[in-house]
Amino acid sequence: MITKLLKIKKGVTSFIGSGGKSTLIRTLASELSREFTVIITTTTHIYKSCEYVNVVTTPDSDNIEIIKNKLKEHKVVCVGSNAEENKLSTPCVSIEELSDLCDYVLVEADGSKGLPLKAHLSFEPVVPDCTLRTILVVGVDCIGQPIDLVTHRAQKACEILSCKPHETLTTKMVSGLINHECLCDTVVINKCDDEDKKQMAQELSSHLFSRCIITSLLKGEYYVSRD
Repeated sequence: MITKLLKIKKGVTSFIGSGGKSTLIRTLASELSREFTVIITTTTHIYKSCEYVNVVTTPDSDNIEIIKNKLKEHKVVCVGSNAEENKLSTPCVSIEELSDLCDYVLVEADGSKGLPLKAHLSFEPVVPDCTLRTILVVGVDCIGQPIDLVTHRAQKACEILSCKPHETLTTKMVSGLINHECLCDTVVINKCDDEDKKQMAQELSSHLFSRCIITSLLKGEYYVSRD
């Protein structure tokens, strides 16, 4: 179970970066809900859940009671405020309040436009103060690709790495970006769907300062690369 590999604690865990955050959150929610109650939420934007009940908070509702009742019916609920494009934004209930209602709160605290790598501006990511663990996700498929095609905030990445937008990303460049930003305690290297990508991920993990988990969330495969 990836829950045990990631050492997820009761309380609030935030997910940042790119390359599979939403999939990782859904995987963890599925595992945790076998025994516990789980709230999925965001400090930015997430798509409304297809698997779980969506609780849309509003300023004039008794949101706490609504969420409590939904958690009694369903072990996992997705909580937020209505946003455009079938998305939810930050709920009208604080993350601290949500953590009092359930065993685990899983927060998507970053956006990446669906790209496998992200550099962060000064106001990113939006990690709640009550977060116990911050997990950064990166897609190994960014390696070997031009920076400007696979990186959200590519200009910022180029500033950090002192390189040009058309340059090809190497494992050392990706690790250099992650190590420079130093935003997490664990890195999940995702999309390791074949042996070549697993080898790239192993090389990437060898350059990272943080604890690493290598995953193919698509295949349900994951293991500790470096503890």
